[in-house]
Amino acid sequence: MKHKKEYPRKIFHMTLGILMGLLILYFRKRYLLAFITGIICGGLIIRLFLLKGYRFELFDAFLRKFGRPMEIGMGAMNFFIGAFIAVLFFPREYAALGVIVLGVSDGLSTLMGMNSKNKVYINKTFEGTTAFFISSFLIIYVKTSLFQAVLVSILLSLIELFAPVDDNLLIPPS
Repeated sequence: MKHKKEYPRKIFHMTLGILMGLLILYFRKRYLLAFITGIICGGLIIRLFLLKGYRFELFDAFLRKFGRPMEIGMGAMNFFIGAFIAVLFFPREYAALGVIVLGVSDGLSTLMGMNSKNKVYINKTFEGTTAFFISSFLIIYVKTSLFQAVLVSILLSLIELFAPVDDNLLIPPS
C-alpha cells in the first residue's frame, strides 16, 4: 500500500488530539501550560540533538513509526504549540474543541483523502476536505449552536485547505 505509514501516524494523531482535549477539559490552565511548555522544550532539545546527528533508540523507533522523514518531529511540535496558544487565549471548552478537531478532523481528512485522485488544491482532496468539514462540524456542534458549528467548520476547512503554514499551529486557536 502506497500510504502504509500514514495509517499509524494519523491514528496516533487522532488519539493524541482526543487525549489532549480531555486533559484541557479536566486540568487547571496553569498545569496544562506548564505541561505543554515542558513537552515543547523537551521536544526542541531532542530535535536539536537529532538534527546534530545524535541518535536515541527510543525516539528513533518512535519517529520511524509515526514521523515523516523530513519533519523530525516538527508536526508534533506544532501540534503542542497550537494547543498551547489555544489553552492560553481561549476558554477551556473552546481550546479542547480546537485540539480535538485538529486531532480527529485532520487525521480523518488525510485517511479519507490519501487514495483519492480528486484534488481540490495542491495536495488536498475533495474527500479529505469533506471528511474534515463533517467531522469538525460534529465535534463543534456538541458545544455550540448549529449556526456556529457550520460557520466554524467552514472556516476551519478553509484554513486546513489553504493555510500556508502547518495547520497544527492554526487549527486549535482558530
